[in-house]
Amino acid sequence: MKPFSMDDYRDILRSTRKTLIDAGLGGVDERIVSDLRDLQGPFDELVHYIKLLIDEISLGADEQIKRVLRRVRASVHTESGEPIEGIEVRLSPEEHHRYGVERLIFGPDKTLQKIVTDLQLLLDELMTHRYGQDWPGNRGDRK
Repeated sequence: MKPFSMDDYRDILRSTRKTLIDAGLGGVDERIVSDLRDLQGPFDELVHYIKLLIDEISLGADEQIKRVLRRVRASVHTESGEPIEGIEVRLSPEEHHRYGVERLIFGPDKTLQKIVTDLQLLLDELMTHRYGQDWPGNRGDRK
Protein backbone atom coordinates (compact mmCIF):
# COMPACT_ATOMS: atom_id res chain seq x y z
CA MET A 1 0.00 0.00 0.00
CA LYS A 2 1.35 3.41 -0.99
CA PRO A 3 2.16 5.71 1.96
CA PHE A 4 -0.02 8.77 2.47
CA SER A 5 1.53 12.12 1.76
CA MET A 6 1.32 15.11 4.10
CA ASP A 7 -1.28 16.53 1.68
CA ASP A 8 -3.34 13.34 2.12
CA TYR A 9 -3.36 13.82 5.90
CA ARG A 10 -4.33 17.50 5.44
CA ASP A 11 -7.17 16.46 3.12
CA ILE A 12 -8.47 13.85 5.57
CA LEU A 13 -8.40 16.39 8.41
CA ARG A 14 -10.09 19.03 6.26
CA SER A 15 -12.80 16.56 5.23
CA THR A 16 -13.34 15.40 8.82
CA ARG A 17 -13.65 19.00 10.02
CA LYS A 18 -16.09 19.85 7.21
CA THR A 19 -18.24 16.84 8.09
CA LEU A 20 -18.35 17.92 11.73
CA ILE A 21 -19.19 21.53 10.87
CA ASP A 22 -21.85 20.46 8.34
CA ALA A 23 -23.42 18.32 11.07
CA GLY A 24 -23.85 21.46 13.19
CA LEU A 25 -20.96 20.70 15.50
CA GLY A 26 -18.81 23.72 14.68
CA GLY A 27 -18.34 24.47 18.38
CA VAL A 28 -16.84 21.03 18.96
CA ASP A 29 -14.56 21.54 15.95
CA GLU A 30 -13.43 24.93 17.32
CA ARG A 31 -12.60 23.45 20.74
CA ILE A 32 -10.56 20.69 19.14
CA VAL A 33 -8.74 22.94 16.67
CA SER A 34 -7.75 25.33 19.46
CA ASP A 35 -5.79 22.43 20.96
CA LEU A 36 -3.85 21.57 17.77
CA ARG A 37 -0.97 24.04 18.10
CA ASP A 38 2.64 22.96 18.56
CA LEU A 39 2.20 19.63 16.79
CA GLN A 40 4.69 18.08 14.37
CA GLY A 41 2.73 18.33 11.12
CA PRO A 42 -0.41 17.13 9.34
CA PHE A 43 -0.25 13.52 10.51
CA ASP A 44 0.06 14.49 14.19
CA GLU A 45 -2.68 17.11 13.78
CA LEU A 46 -5.03 14.52 12.25
CA VAL A 47 -4.31 11.91 14.92
CA HIS A 48 -4.70 14.46 17.72
CA TYR A 49 -7.93 15.79 16.18
CA ILE A 50 -9.43 12.30 15.96
CA LYS A 51 -8.38 11.46 19.55
CA LEU A 52 -9.98 14.66 20.86
CA LEU A 53 -13.09 14.04 18.75
CA ILE A 54 -13.37 10.54 20.22
CA ASP A 55 -13.10 12.07 23.69
CA GLU A 56 -15.77 14.68 22.93
CA ILE A 57 -18.22 12.16 21.50
CA SER A 58 -17.60 9.52 24.17
CA LEU A 59 -18.53 12.06 26.85
CA GLY A 60 -21.94 12.71 25.28
CA ALA A 61 -23.82 15.75 24.07
CA ASP A 62 -24.77 17.53 27.28
CA GLU A 63 -22.16 20.15 28.24
CA GLN A 64 -22.84 19.86 31.98
CA ILE A 65 -22.39 16.09 31.90
CA LYS A 66 -19.19 16.49 29.85
CA ARG A 67 -17.70 18.80 32.48
CA VAL A 68 -18.62 16.45 35.31
CA LEU A 69 -17.31 13.35 33.51
CA ARG A 70 -14.05 15.11 32.61
CA ARG A 71 -13.51 15.96 36.28
CA VAL A 72 -14.37 12.44 37.39
CA ARG A 73 -12.14 10.87 34.71
CA ALA A 74 -9.25 13.12 35.77
CA SER A 75 -9.45 12.14 39.43
CA VAL A 76 -10.97 8.64 39.60
CA HIS A 77 -9.28 5.60 38.11
CA THR A 78 -10.86 2.19 37.62
CA GLU A 79 -9.19 -1.14 38.34
CA SER A 80 -9.33 -2.01 34.63
CA GLY A 81 -7.73 1.27 33.61
CA GLU A 82 -10.72 2.08 31.39
CA PRO A 83 -12.20 5.58 31.74
CA ILE A 84 -15.43 6.01 33.65
CA GLU A 85 -18.28 5.96 31.16
CA GLY A 86 -20.96 7.57 33.27
CA ILE A 87 -22.45 8.11 36.67
CA GLU A 88 -25.44 6.26 38.06
CA VAL A 89 -27.37 7.66 41.00
CA ARG A 90 -29.66 5.18 42.77
CA LEU A 91 -32.59 6.82 44.45
CA SER A 92 -33.91 5.91 47.87
CA PRO A 93 -37.22 4.05 48.04
CA GLU A 94 -38.95 7.32 49.00
CA GLU A 95 -37.43 9.19 46.05
CA HIS A 96 -38.25 6.27 43.75
CA HIS A 97 -41.89 6.48 44.86
CA ARG A 98 -41.94 10.27 44.54
CA TYR A 99 -40.26 10.56 41.13
CA GLY A 100 -41.19 7.22 39.57
CA VAL A 101 -37.63 6.22 38.71
CA GLU A 102 -35.18 3.95 40.51
CA ARG A 103 -32.01 5.60 39.24
CA LEU A 104 -30.64 8.46 37.19
CA ILE A 105 -27.91 7.77 34.67
CA PHE A 106 -25.60 10.56 33.55
CA GLY A 107 -23.39 9.61 30.67
CA PRO A 108 -22.85 9.53 26.96
CA ASP A 109 -25.58 8.80 24.48
CA LYS A 110 -25.23 5.12 23.53
CA THR A 111 -26.19 5.90 19.93
CA LEU A 112 -23.04 8.04 19.66
CA GLN A 113 -20.83 5.10 20.63
CA LYS A 114 -21.00 3.69 17.07
CA ILE A 115 -19.33 6.89 15.90
CA VAL A 116 -16.65 6.48 18.58
CA THR A 117 -16.02 2.92 17.42
CA ASP A 118 -15.75 4.03 13.78
CA LEU A 119 -13.35 6.85 14.68
CA GLN A 120 -11.21 4.45 16.71
CA LEU A 121 -11.05 2.09 13.74
CA LEU A 122 -10.01 5.01 11.51
CA LEU A 123 -7.33 6.01 14.00
CA ASP A 124 -6.06 2.42 14.23
CA GLU A 125 -5.95 2.20 10.44
CA LEU A 126 -4.02 5.48 10.13
CA MET A 127 -1.50 4.39 12.76
CA THR A 128 -1.02 0.95 11.21
CA HIS A 129 -0.68 2.48 7.74
CA ARG A 130 1.97 4.92 8.98
CA TYR A 131 3.89 2.73 11.46
CA GLY A 132 3.03 -0.82 10.43
CA GLN A 133 1.74 -3.52 12.74
CA ASP A 134 4.18 -2.66 15.54
CA TRP A 135 2.78 0.70 16.71
CA PRO A 136 2.20 0.71 20.51
CA GLY A 137 -1.61 0.67 20.41
CA ASN A 138 -1.58 -2.36 18.18
CA ARG A 139 0.32 -4.47 20.74
CA GLY A 140 -2.60 -4.56 23.17
CA ASP A 141 -1.36 -1.92 25.62
CA ARG A 142 -4.49 0.14 25.09
CA LYS A 143 -8.14 -0.78 24.99
